[in-house]
Amino acid sequence: MNVYGASGLVLGASRPIGLAVARLLASRGVRLALPWYDWPESAAAMEREFGDQGHLCVRVDLRDADQVAGLMARVGERFGGLDLLVNNIERGGMPVVHGGYRREVNRQQWQLEMDTTLHAKWLVFDQALPLLRKRESAAVVTISSIAGMIGRTGPAGL
Repeated sequence: MNVYGASGLVLGASRPIGLAVARLLASRGVRLALPWYDWPESAAAMEREFGDQGHLCVRVDLRDADQVAGLMARVGERFGGLDLLVNNIERGGMPVVHGGYRREVNRQQWQLEMDTTLHAKWLVFDQALPLLRKRESAAVVTISSIAGMIGRTGPAGL
């Protein structure tokens, strides 16, 4: 499949999985929008690498509908539409998800996980849909944790 000149929005590109996806797509000639929010050191490296190549790197809180709308406006202005959405965000690091089961999870931690892992993915998809529909063969790839399919022994012993 020739993707040269296509436009892509890759979420989570300041972290290892998203970064690998962004590098592969950029190497194939895809014009990218790469929003970031956390991990300022990783984001700075991402901006140096991809911003110098002409890709759009922008800080956006994807849990905020207004900021997502602003991102989509910029993507629309820059690319005219969207050929690919790689929906690769998740909070991670919560005790309930990634070890440390003896710690209590407070409501704020839980809400942050849900707002990022579920709500933000839906917000981005919902607001990207008009841009995706401008392309005849647009695609959406949603990446999630294996934890949704394979249980771990830690939580079973709670």
